[in-house]
Amino acid sequence: MSDEPARARQQKPTAKAVAERSGVSVTTVSRVLNGRAEVIPEETRERVLVAARELRYRPSSLAVSLRRGYTKTIGLLVPDIADAYFHQIARGLEDAAWAEGYTVMLFNTDRIAEKERACVEVLYDQNADAVVFAGGGVDDDAHLRDLPWDLMHVVTVGPHKLPFPSIRVDDVGAVALAMDHLFEQECQHILCITGRESWLINSERTKGYRQGLESHSVPYDPALVINGSFTVQAGYEAVDRALDSGLTFDAVMAFNDYTAVGAMQALTERGLRIPDDVAVVGCDDIPLASLVSPGLTSVSFPQYDFGRAAMLAVLDHAAGRSVAPVTEFPYHLKVRESSLRRAAGACRSGHEHTESRNKEE
Repeated sequence: MSDEPARARQQKPTAKAVAERSGVSVTTVSRVLNGRAEVIPEETRERVLVAARELRYRPSSLAVSLRRGYTKTIGLLVPDIADAYFHQIARGLEDAAWAEGYTVMLFNTDRIAEKERACVEVLYDQNADAVVFAGGGVDDDAHLRDLPWDLMHVVTVGPHKLPFPSIRVDDVGAVALAMDHLFEQECQHILCITGRESWLINSERTKGYRQGLESHSVPYDPALVINGSFTVQAGYEAVDRALDSGLTFDAVMAFNDYTAVGAMQALTERGLRIPDDVAVVGCDDIPLASLVSPGLTSVSFPQYDFGRAAMLAVLDHAAGRSVAPVTEFPYHLKVRESSLRRAAGACRSGHEHTESRNKEE
């Protein structure tokens, strides 16, 4: 093995190096490269530009941004970057940001309050222009309320307790729509697999579950509500626990699609038929929902539009234009084989159809 020290990363060229190569001052280099060279001779400007190209020198974008008073960077905080639900939100926001010359920094918070706050503090340190929170708040957003929010533009996607423009759907109504569908399929005992109690999205969707029960005069049974973590494993374990405890249920209402898929796996392994013995419905309608067998019925949300709308709200706010306190999008129920039961005379062709509900209904 060589005794030579490990090679250090080559240092980036500096304005001083460009000045030395072109035989001018650093101030002249700065004026030429920042478009302020009106009184500098053409021959001098050309020497500076040639030297900068040869050295592959570029002015610091951060330094330029700080002089201008903005950095054109946006922070996007999501609970889980592996969750396909957030992929489309990120894509919608990034497409709109790129079109306006903005860069997006992505942070994974794991729905942990301390980590979420630390991510925001990093954005402050980086002089980001804005932050977008996606996925619903944690612990009523109490850990975020004392931050100096006047230094950044803020937009939220999903239920939050922060006083900023919100992009969202009616999560209560969305789950209530799914519950109506299950009752239409002659289900009566609906196991509900939720998220963590501290998640605001969980609180909203639980209201929808209870509203669905009340609409059909079915009493609420706390034994049929099992907390999870929006993962395949959580859905699997919830169904296992319910069956092992002797609970009777003929449907599963899962608060996201990963949980629903885990529930379907557990039901199949225990010899139960989907949907004949147990119907299953999820939320979010990620691509996986249409790929599993049987296809998963799921409440569909326009995630790409969420991200795009969040970025447009940031741009409006930065330009001094008014921004609506709440922008609410429609939702739909994509009905697939996992919930279409023979008892209801359902078609088994494998096709899907959509049930919609307007927020006025």
